[in-house]
Amino acid sequence: MIIKEISRKEYDDYLARLRNYSFLQTSQMAEVLKSNNRKTKLLALHDEGEILAVGLAFMRKFYGGERMDLMVGASSEVKENEYIFYDKLKDYAKEEGYLKLVVKLDSDYQEIDQEGEEILAEDGSFFEKMKEVGYIGNDGSVPTFDGSPDYQFIKNLGEFLPDKDEELLKSFNKNAQRKIKKALELGLKVRKISKDELEEFRTLTSETAERQGFGDKSINYYRTFFDEFGPSTEFLTSEIDFAYSIGKMRDLLDKIGDTPKNKQRRESLENDIKMLEDFEKEANKPVVPLANMILVYGEKEVIYFLGGSLTKYQKLPGAFILQYEAMRRIMQRNIPIYNFFGIDGVFDGSDGVLRFKQNFNGYILRKTGAFIYYPYPEELEKARNSKKKD
Repeated sequence: MIIKEISRKEYDDYLARLRNYSFLQTSQMAEVLKSNNRKTKLLALHDEGEILAVGLAFMRKFYGGERMDLMVGASSEVKENEYIFYDKLKDYAKEEGYLKLVVKLDSDYQEIDQEGEEILAEDGSFFEKMKEVGYIGNDGSVPTFDGSPDYQFIKNLGEFLPDKDEELLKSFNKNAQRKIKKALELGLKVRKISKDELEEFRTLTSETAERQGFGDKSINYYRTFFDEFGPSTEFLTSEIDFAYSIGKMRDLLDKIGDTPKNKQRRESLENDIKMLEDFEKEANKPVVPLANMILVYGEKEVIYFLGGSLTKYQKLPGAFILQYEAMRRIMQRNIPIYNFFGIDGVFDGSDGVLRFKQNFNGYILRKTGAFIYYPYPEELEKARNSKKKD
């Protein structure tokens, strides 16, 4: 048995035989990564011409050489073949001269609640199996967000299918319920965008990336993602039409009598109108985006892959109505699991992404994380020492 590169058709044909696999290991994702200047390889475990397992690898620069990553490991019709794949992959990495090999398994290690408390006990069997085939656990060199995130926030929509929107809304915390009701009152809209709107889409993701301290994707990345994943993805945006929303607020104000009893409500509406009028003057255009996202649809799970929002409009609940509408769309497709994807895995209140997702009341899947193999430890040490001298 050996690891070798295969064609896109061979790779796709094998994946089509499997019942479940991540979009992160598809040939479509390989094309997306290449559009962002990544080298990729579609790899297979071969046994006398028969494909037994497949995996998508991408390469990055590493101490004057290269490292190879598998974002979600390998997939096979027979689970044991995945571990044979990882074993033979060490030989392949050594033959190709890679200084580091990183494998993340698409396997659940533990289920915890959204506050970080254990729901289901840890399953350490994956660590033993990977140790048996020659890998070590994460030595601290692989961030939790590299590849498939180590901690993923999940919302189970099964009890709200097919269209129990009111029950879904009630399942959120009070803050989210209030924000979504306000968004509906303001008349904020959520819609699917077209490919020619991706430049503006990237404006939001770029600001968010800078705010949260990570790199954004290139415009080619988004365009390629849009084309490659086609009907299995939606690029959504929430937006405000200022004139429409101001009109709605004024109509509400007109319907409320000017009495002491209604004073607080009227003041609130007047403040909303003033805020929207100020935003409208600054925007110099009638409609502006507030928040956006990429949804990736699978048969049993939908993933909120990435998205963004503008700090300037954080007083408007665009991000909340976007998540609510995303869940409604998922329910209409009768898919039970919504995966909000990555969080830091820190539960001391410092993770702002987690705090936002907690508004929708879910739980967390902790994945096995990264496994590492160093094909040339001595060469790597030399490269590290050389860099220190430089």
